[in-house]
Amino acid sequence: MVFGIHRERFFDLGGFDEAFTGYGAEDTDFGFRAREVGLPLLFMGGPGAFHQHHDSFEPPLQHLDDIVRNANVFRVRWDRWPMEGWLAAFQKLGLVLWEQDRLSVHRRPTDEEIAHARTEHAA
Repeated sequence: MVFGIHRERFFDLGGFDEAFTGYGAEDTDFGFRAREVGLPLLFMGGPGAFHQHHDSFEPPLQHLDDIVRNANVFRVRWDRWPMEGWLAAFQKLGLVLWEQDRLSVHRRPTDEEIAHARTEHAA
């Protein structure tokens, strides 16, 4: 996620909530909080962003525990699930037990599954 916001407004909104640890949902929570107070979201064509290269995975199996934990925090707060695509992919692989109001790790991915989820990016 890339966004620009005045420093004061960022802190007025509480910044990124530290209840979200590791990877996943902190940016969606921030966006929901911004929407809740009426902070407008404007899309701009052209501006770029620089991002440090790192391996990418689809779905991000290496972050399973963080995503499950953070998804549960988000669900309690907003009464809906974030990252539904990833959660569905985890469920399809048999990694999570996902019910209407409950999400838990069923098993952890194997090294082979993680390697298979790694995506290739053009240089």
